[in-house]
Amino acid sequence: MVEETFEAPTPKEAFALARKKYGSLAELELLRARQVMDHDGRMMAEITVRVSQEDYLAGLGIDESEELLEEIERLKAGIDRMKAAAGIAEKEEGADDKPMERVLRLLEEKGLRRRWLEQRLEPVAGSEMMRDESLLLSYLLEEIDEGLSVREEDLEEPRVMMMVGPTGVGKTTTIAKMAARYSYMLDRDYRVALVNLDTYRAGAYEQLNNFARLLGLEHRRAESIERFAELLDELADYDVVLVDTAGISPYDTDRLIKTVEFLKSVQDREISTQLVVAATAKYEDIREIYEHFSFINVESVIVTKFDETRRVGDLIAFLTERHLPVSYLSTGQRVPDDLEPASKERILEQFLGEIDA
Repeated sequence: MVEETFEAPTPKEAFALARKKYGSLAELELLRARQVMDHDGRMMAEITVRVSQEDYLAGLGIDESEELLEEIERLKAGIDRMKAAAGIAEKEEGADDKPMERVLRLLEEKGLRRRWLEQRLEPVAGSEMMRDESLLLSYLLEEIDEGLSVREEDLEEPRVMMMVGPTGVGKTTTIAKMAARYSYMLDRDYRVALVNLDTYRAGAYEQLNNFARLLGLEHRRAESIERFAELLDELADYDVVLVDTAGISPYDTDRLIKTVEFLKSVQDREISTQLVVAATAKYEDIREIYEHFSFINVESVIVTKFDETRRVGDLIAFLTERHLPVSYLSTGQRVPDDLEPASKERILEQFLGEIDA
């Protein structure tokens, strides 16, 4: 038997998740239910159910089909290549290094966090799966897929979108790409305006102004908190207002406080805050950046420099642990071509490329 845990805002919703996954079962064995606190400090309901290993594997889409066997062989080959690249020697029969340890070590080297991986394995502890490296890897990849989320592109209602993030991640160029995309690359041409709050960096206004001039877009500068609120009123008829902010290091509290003041100055207009991070950043750096900005209610993440690395395990670890959706991936310097709406398939493709390489 296998124990599996489901989490949702209420016990009813958590049980509905279990029922959705195992709808074919006449009855689910509920083992326990409790309240837990998620990463954002919210109280959630957690339930644990018990199902047979056969039903559990079926819930993962694992059966004895030819397609599955081919996938297992592919994963085994991937594991062998990962071992060779890591310089890990094969263990002799009876050695004390277990399949779970080998799989965890391999995925850790790709940037995933051991604690997160171990938590994902708790429901299958003691099962036959723990003795099969290929099944373990397949299972953990499924967990990664479920842990990732994306925010769909939606411009049906007028939006004000503020970009925040550290210096050097490409916020201004990303805003230019988004502006061009919304202006003439979608099903209709949206009215887009740009607002610049970056009064610190030399040339910040000029850089965005050049983009605006080339695209024929309205571009304003908010030199004060009062002016920012006035500008949003003046631009109320636009479909999208994109707001550029100063790049802020995790230690520059003055600039962060200033950004928060800009946000709080607008009471009658909802502002969507997008955190811009580079795919090349290490897990600890991404976490520090997020914690620095998290209290301004980050709605989603925009990932830049996605084309500059094959090692996205650190990024995946952060996104899955913090339950943050991704909205866009920036894949180069060209405006507007090198920007695409985020998809789990694209992120996993990059990660699987690491395994198969």
